[in-house]
Amino acid sequence: MTPKVKTFLERGFSTIVLLALLGGTVWWDNALGYALLVCVLCNLTSYEWFNMLRERGQEANRKLALTAGLAYPWLMAAGVLLFGSGEPLAMMDGADGPTALFIDFDFHGAALSILVLYVLVAFFCELYRMDYKGSNGAKALSSMGITILSFVYPVWLFAFALSTLNAPESIYNLLWLVLVTKMSDIWAYVSGVLLGGKFFSRKFSPAVSPKKTWEGIIGSFIITSVCGWYLLGMTTFNFALTPAVFFCVLMPCIFILSVAGDLAGSLIKRGLAVKDSGSLLPGIGGIFDLIDSPAFTVSFFVAVMAIL
Repeated sequence: MTPKVKTFLERGFSTIVLLALLGGTVWWDNALGYALLVCVLCNLTSYEWFNMLRERGQEANRKLALTAGLAYPWLMAAGVLLFGSGEPLAMMDGADGPTALFIDFDFHGAALSILVLYVLVAFFCELYRMDYKGSNGAKALSSMGITILSFVYPVWLFAFALSTLNAPESIYNLLWLVLVTKMSDIWAYVSGVLLGGKFFSRKFSPAVSPKKTWEGIIGSFIITSVCGWYLLGMTTFNFALTPAVFFCVLMPCIFILSVAGDLAGSLIKRGLAVKDSGSLLPGIGGIFDLIDSPAFTVSFFVAVMAIL
């Protein structure tokens, strides 16, 4: 068995695992199952970040990032499930009769508030380390940046998938989005193996991801777009999604974000001098390697839909 075939089979196995998780969530047809999947993925990638930083001896507040990464998705999921249904929480007796008590959970407001709080805590921790632990300014600045990044990407970004827990139609849309996002990576590999170097001599990303080829990127865009179109039956997009809009607007946005997320993950691993974030998934690495690109696509489209 050649190395390329072995890598393809390993990636195929990991893709099947992901599809099984997504399929199980759809089959369960319960918001709780979807929430569990997202929260567990976020927790596992937080733990992988903690290990990568510890093994490389990086200056960062690893415990703060790990604590936030473990707690944040569960808090957001609980907020949506318990207080985001739009139904009255309780009835209170008042002078004019019973009055319904509502607590409306604002997911986007809560996400922004927690991020601001996290940045402030990380900042004050670095001030303390400089004043009482002998840390210098350069180390403090580097630690500050890595501490924030290790929580934001991909945990804070990917957790935006939890914003749709009380909207079943939107859950299916995001499951489709994650599936198409991961398909773009698989087809890029297949197209690159079959056609890489036959039409373009220059690599697509020679510094960050030298194995990526223009042939792989172009081939992946074409195949992923066609597959995504035929998989639209699992979604309930409520806007005029004509073939022209799909192939000229929606898929280019998804594909660009998918590639950017994959390259961002590669950049981080190169910066930390690690090949994979973990070894849980054969051929892919860890959970961070699995959700690096969906973190970009999911957070972007949830933000766009919130604006629209």
